[in-house]
Amino acid sequence: MNNPWKLRKMSRVLVVDDEEAYRTLMAGHLERKGFEVEKASDGKQALARLQENSFEVLVTDLMMPKVSGLDLLRQAKKLDPWLEVIVITASGQVENAVSAMREDGAFDYLLKPLETIGELSLAVGRAAQHRNLLFDRDRLNDQLTAEASRLQALMTHSGDAIISVDKTGTISVANPSAAHLFGRSDLIGSNAHEILPMALVDLLDGWQTIGDSEPTVAELNWPDEALQLVSLASIAEGGDGGRGWVMICRDITHLKNLDELKMRMLTEAAGKIRLPLAQAVSRLAELGDTSEISDEDRSATIYQLAKLLGNIQSWMDELISLVRVEAGIGYQTGEVALADVANKDLQTRFDELNKERDIHLLLEIEDDLPEIRVEKSVFERILQGLINRAAARSSRGGTVRVSGKRHQDLVWIEVTDDGWQKRKPGTVEENEFEQEEYLQELEGFGLEMVKAIVNRMGGQVWVRGQGAVGSTIAISLPIAEGERELA
Repeated sequence: MNNPWKLRKMSRVLVVDDEEAYRTLMAGHLERKGFEVEKASDGKQALARLQENSFEVLVTDLMMPKVSGLDLLRQAKKLDPWLEVIVITASGQVENAVSAMREDGAFDYLLKPLETIGELSLAVGRAAQHRNLLFDRDRLNDQLTAEASRLQALMTHSGDAIISVDKTGTISVANPSAAHLFGRSDLIGSNAHEILPMALVDLLDGWQTIGDSEPTVAELNWPDEALQLVSLASIAEGGDGGRGWVMICRDITHLKNLDELKMRMLTEAAGKIRLPLAQAVSRLAELGDTSEISDEDRSATIYQLAKLLGNIQSWMDELISLVRVEAGIGYQTGEVALADVANKDLQTRFDELNKERDIHLLLEIEDDLPEIRVEKSVFERILQGLINRAAARSSRGGTVRVSGKRHQDLVWIEVTDDGWQKRKPGTVEENEFEQEEYLQELEGFGLEMVKAIVNRMGGQVWVRGQGAVGSTIAISLPIAEGERELA
């Protein structure tokens, strides 16, 4: 079948008549009126033309040899159901023409001979316009059906609970998530005020009376310390002024938990800064007492003070980095190779910092490891922080291992330490105990920050073991899109 959706500015018309003079007269008139016309001398020739080309309108004589106009009409409609047909008939055959319209789908009929040739072009113009209107209707119906299917799929697979209620208060639409949220499979057909939880009913009553049914969004406490974001909007029904409404419930408990996590992180950061600040003030007071402090003690105090202030600066930098990432300020991702971050420069810095404790860094990065898409400076801080944590947790002479490997569409980065052995009080200096305590309290904030940032980068974080026998922090990050396509 020819493609019915291929519309043209100039309508194509096939004129069929076994009388050459009449056929030429009709074709010539239609061409002068702007139609694109082809001619056929009988029904058999016309069917061949219809199979070869697409036409908007068929004009055919009703009485022809071989294949009659009525048979041509029926077969032409099978080839192209959207083809509009005008039959030309003698005055004594009007009943046949009317029957062709009623039973076989002819658009119109004209009596032969035509009173004026102009009525032919008018009839053909109306037929072409009617065909285009049918196209528009069917196209819009197809679009509507496709959109309805798409909407149905979205509602079915949406994690949000969606219900629609008509003007009588009866639930007419409810998706599977709504059935799960309310714990009922009989939502459709039920009265909303009778079946919904009381908290929602109270919200609806307030929205309809005080809120005047204007579109609104409200947070609603839910059982088990959950939190729902409820969206309400009214919908018109019919022309009698009646209105129903649509409600969407989204579980935002994780967002509430995230806000609480951020607040806890800020509180912990403030708590950790408070003690070093107090210690720094104490060291400054010692420096101010010039009468009872030796040069050696002064140097030691200045060193400790610088270390304390360095720790405070490091914490503040971490906190600022987290805030920047969460707010998306200055956060620009790019394609980064792990080998460009875990490189000889990192090895050199590590060796200098851990020379006294004889702790070694072992880099085990797979060759040809795909690039990852991250914010390079933030990722460098994360990796450096995890390596520093692993070094601080390791006993003298231990090894920190950094590995990188690919698994499916992820790059896995693991930072492993050997842990520390149990020490007896009095066998190490006091500042070593303080360091261990500092590390233990730093773990919570540091790892929470790492998780928040890595999640923002589209990855995940796993922790295996945090005791004295060693631990591993594993980070999985998606590989860059271009690398994924090459895989």
